[in-house]
Amino acid sequence: MRALILAASLFGITISEAAEIRVISANGMRDVITGTKAKFEADTKHQLTITVVETGEIRKRVLAGEAFDVIMVPKAAADEFEQAGKMAPGAVQLIRVNFGLAVPAAGPRPDVSTPENLKNTFLRARTVLITDPKTGGISGVHLMEVLDKLGIADEMKSRLVPQPGGGFHAERVVKGEADLAVQAEHEIRCVRGATFVAYPVQLQRTVVFMGGVGAAAGDAAAAKAYLAFLTGPDAAPTYSAYCLTRGQ
Repeated sequence: MRALILAASLFGITISEAAEIRVISANGMRDVITGTKAKFEADTKHQLTITVVETGEIRKRVLAGEAFDVIMVPKAAADEFEQAGKMAPGAVQLIRVNFGLAVPAAGPRPDVSTPENLKNTFLRARTVLITDPKTGGISGVHLMEVLDKLGIADEMKSRLVPQPGGGFHAERVVKGEADLAVQAEHEIRCVRGATFVAYPVQLQRTVVFMGGVGAAAGDAAAAKAYLAFLTGPDAAPTYSAYCLTRGQ
């Protein structure tokens, strides 16, 4: 609790009475939220009510007026929410995410250092697992942009196997059920037996996830206390355990 109070004081936050904190988050923060929930609730007596879905679903719900105390989304969505008056100014950086391919650690590591090499790697694959772009998941949406830039979007259609968000697609690659998986870096690095291969710099996309207080928050002080906890020292081991890079 002392560490939480110190972190809160750095943000100019007053710890409020116990409250329900309604949280909606994109999948990138799922494991941190789950891994720190019990400690935060025990330290503060606040109770977290958590919804974790893809960014596209969050946009629909927030912009339609659904109220949340804490919103965790990529920076582009956070900026949109703030401009629309759905999120209070002053969102904080949480994690920084890159994207790439999962391949079996026991097999050869493909050379994807150039767009042409990446193109050839995709064309050699028979099955590629992706997060369904229709859900608004960033890795899936970005992949479709990459394939379009490489000029192979149509050729790859029959090889792409959309998956629901929230899982680790690399697990199926390790089992031999697919040749490649495309997902966020931490979702690949944390799978035993999988190797992360980053997109070439020309096609890489770095996404910073932000955490902000909803404009219609029932208890803004409690919401700020939760964000202070997530950006403070008590939460640091959980980020490391899930292979996440804290946003800077």
